Amino acid sequence: MKFRTFFWQALIAAWFLHVAEAHGWGAAGHDWIAQAALRQLQPDVRAGVMEILGAPSEERLASKARASCIWPDTIRDQPQWTWSAPQHYVNLPRHSQRYDRQRDCPDGRCAPEAILKYAASLAQPELDRIRRRQAFGWLCHLVADLHQPLHAGFRDDRGGNRIEVQYRGERYNLHQFWDGVLADVRPQERGEEAFAGLRSVPLGSATPPWKPDHVRDWTEESHALAIEAAYPDDRTIDEPFADASWQITRRQWQRAADRLASMLNTILAADSKPRRQD
Repeated sequence: MKFRTFFWQALIAAWFLHVAEAHGWGAAGHDWIAQAALRQLQPDVRAGVMEILGAPSEERLASKARASCIWPDTIRDQPQWTWSAPQHYVNLPRHSQRYDRQRDCPDGRCAPEAILKYAASLAQPELDRIRRRQAFGWLCHLVADLHQPLHAGFRDDRGGNRIEVQYRGERYNLHQFWDGVLADVRPQERGEEAFAGLRSVPLGSATPPWKPDHVRDWTEESHALAIEAAYPDDRTIDEPFADASWQITRRQWQRAADRLASMLNTILAADSKPRRQD
């Protein structure tokens, strides 16, 4: 009990410590996706997630899921986790619109393959709780990351990291603009509640089954957005481009939440089935 309490206290503390440095969709995006996915879980699957995360009540589930889904960003610079950095993205060549595992991820350390790996781990109820909890966190985080277009971008500019842009007088690289600047600026300046959209997410609305081949489809979908919409015409980003990018961001958040929920409903459904008594 003391170990579990310490684990979660450390996890949440790490989240607050590193929230300003979060990658992917930033803390706000990862949290929104996690909470929207939780709303769509079937009741027995939701109960299974509560058990995996050690959430004693519905009230605690939101905070546990938030910490778990942001956790992979908080550890990426720690020496024992530096190997995991490539899991947050996949790079494709400009000449191709298709994901090729042998070409784009030969060592298996990229977002699409890591999603499949952690989905397989989460589906094993015999694993100890810590490993399943980590698998849940990685799965939640990486499904979100993969829906950020530049996390399935081009190898030659490192997913926009080598593209310098200006927005409202500040300098960023293009990857930073998509990762966090939009999510940090847009809702606040428009008076939007960050989680207002959650009220319109139907409870238990995600429909299984999820299939592993879907991950390739999501990768290619994000890569297409990188090609079609992620790069401004000028290195100074104007408001029309930022507006369009924010609309894409919100749509991708919703897709990621729907798909994560479908995955969890499929993967964890077996946990809730009665065991045969031989």
